[in-house]
Amino acid sequence: MLAEALILVIADVGSMRNVFEEIESLPMMREASMLAGFYDIMAIGESDKWSEIMDTLIEKIRSIEGVKETTTHIFIE
Repeated sequence: MLAEALILVIADVGSMRNVFEEIESLPMMREASMLAGFYDIMAIGESDKWSEIMDTLIEKIRSIEGVKETTTHIFIE
């Protein structure tokens, strides 16, 4: 079963495009888009392992300069 997650990101003012480009370049990102609204970026990550999604979120996305906050939703079905 493929592990998938929707990751919503709030970026610091003036850093949305740079944050988006870094997230989009991560190998496990199936899709990423910039948004107008409460969240600045949404990304869908997928992997064969839940641990890889969590490692990407904790170690890579949250450490990108300009990432202010993340909210992650795990797909259950």
